[in-house]
Amino acid sequence: MKTSAFLPAASLALLLALPASAAWELSTEGVPSGCTHVITDGNWKIGVYRYSDDNWNLCKATGINGPAWVAGEGVLDLRNVTADCGVVLKASNNGALEAGKPITEVWFPDSFETMHGNTFKNDTMLTNVVFGSGFKTVGSQSFEGCTGLRSVTFNDGIETIGYNGFRNCSALELTNFTFPASLTTLGDHCFTGCTKLGGTLTFPGLTTLTGTYQFEDCTAMTSFVATNCIMTAQGMFNRCTALTSATFSPNLETLAASSFENSPTLLSFSPTAMPKLKTFGQKAFRGQRQLVGDFDFSRSEITELPYYAFVDDEKVGNVYLPEGLTKIGGAALGYGKKSRVVWFCGPPPTMDGDALNPKGGNPWVLVAGVKHAAEWKANANLQAFTGTEEATAMSAAKAFGLAHVKPIGKWKYQTGSYTHWVVEELPSRTMIMIR
Repeated sequence: MKTSAFLPAASLALLLALPASAAWELSTEGVPSGCTHVITDGNWKIGVYRYSDDNWNLCKATGINGPAWVAGEGVLDLRNVTADCGVVLKASNNGALEAGKPITEVWFPDSFETMHGNTFKNDTMLTNVVFGSGFKTVGSQSFEGCTGLRSVTFNDGIETIGYNGFRNCSALELTNFTFPASLTTLGDHCFTGCTKLGGTLTFPGLTTLTGTYQFEDCTAMTSFVATNCIMTAQGMFNRCTALTSATFSPNLETLAASSFENSPTLLSFSPTAMPKLKTFGQKAFRGQRQLVGDFDFSRSEITELPYYAFVDDEKVGNVYLPEGLTKIGGAALGYGKKSRVVWFCGPPPTMDGDALNPKGGNPWVLVAGVKHAAEWKANANLQAFTGTEEATAMSAAKAFGLAHVKPIGKWKYQTGSYTHWVVEELPSRTMIMIR
């Protein structure tokens, strides 16, 4: 079944309106350097390279600066090239159709599998591309800078979109689209600058994301869904200023550095309880302005809450940290505007400067879980209450809805003048929220 990734109705209309092309012919006359043959339909004359009877490539000429065509403009329809002259097109060489004659539309045959790098790079006249049933790979920079490209149609089976594959395709329209489940690989910056990719984008086939900045500056995307994905990519949503939600697998293992930095409109992140999470990258949620709710890492396997993890957030609620946590990096929870509870299932971790710096100056409540309360009491950073501080600490705990806890001291911060109240979870009791 053909899956139209962009403007399905428009693609169908173009398909119905497209005039039948003249028959393709194979020739060895006027062959560009580096090619073995040319194919022509009376309008187009394009260099090809024959590897075998069932493996031909669209070929870029060698020794010259430009693609391997001699003539042609407008609609390039290659669907019947095999039936007409026996050329089984499998791929396009690097730069084979790059920014040369004005190609406005391209229709590829079912035999075509791989578009190598730069195939259409900076071809600003290109508006529509339709791939056949065998297509699998968009190579690096294949459509980078194609600012007029509005529609791309894939059959189910697309597997890879490479580095800069559609970068700065600012006219490419995509709204509330589910990509084929066969798509498993997204290269660095593959959709960077695609400012008309909007609504919810769903990627059912993604299981891991590596590299960086796949959706940078996709300013119309509001939701991202990849329910089988266990790894985010560094800076993948950088400057996605309309993004409100992102959903990954409940078995998420890696939350990469800067995943949501500079995307301040995030309202929800699912799941917040991450039992398989092992790696939490620096600046992952830096500067959130709208993100509301608790972040429960208590069941996770993380050992460090890194540098700037939640710095400068405005509405994030309480944070629950796992027993195996050994370190909180600089400003990891610092400078947020909202007071919070930080619940520790383990012993006191080491803390870098400003790790828990409250922007508003109001003390937070640090909860020492019953299993390791004795270690908190013995820690050198825990100081005794003076005056009415114990009653003040208990009032603060109650204000956060905490019951069945006992104030045990104040956490004097090593690089600042502020303190946090430390309360102990009472034995054989669980935290109860007061409503």
